[in-house]
Amino acid sequence: MMILILTNNILEMKNNIITLVLILIATATFAQDDVYPTKEYKGKLFITSGTVHVGNGQVIENATIEVNNGKIVQVGANIPVTSDAKVVDAKGKQVYPGLILAETDLGLKEIANGVRGSNDYLELGDLNPNVRSIVAYNTDSKIIGTLRANGILLASVTPQGGTISGSSSVVQLDAWNWKMLHIKQMRALI
Repeated sequence: MMILILTNNILEMKNNIITLVLILIATATFAQDDVYPTKEYKGKLFITSGTVHVGNGQVIENATIEVNNGKIVQVGANIPVTSDAKVVDAKGKQVYPGLILAETDLGLKEIANGVRGSNDYLELGDLNPNVRSIVAYNTDSKIIGTLRANGILLASVTPQGGTISGSSSVVQLDAWNWKMLHIKQMRALI
């Protein structure tokens, strides 16, 4: 009888441990940050009832933002919402424009004092007009997701070093590879 009770207790404890481990694994899986680029929304989108900060100091209460194929068409207080569009209710929320990070080595330098091969922000020599920052840009950088979550949507990635450092590139931070994120490449001044 005593052996049977001990066996049942051990089986119960084993089942409880297995359940606890499965719950911890499931929690860890759902707790991961979404760092992957979002799919661009095609069609009409309205963001309604929010407090919109236009970016020039103007604040519009209970405003509507109309977006068509990823481009903002209009912002205002009395914009009619069409029935064929997706509507996002921003009531009680503040809506700000995306920020631009000017002149950065984002994606070119992941580890400040790491292996020289992992730092593509600084080229050796004085004249490097052939260097293109977009090709060396690391879209898998851990910093990009953090910046994007804090409102920075565009960045001007610029190489450093020498008299002529190479060409900088304006990139969007929501893309899978350098060909998708590339918005504009600047030419090196000679």
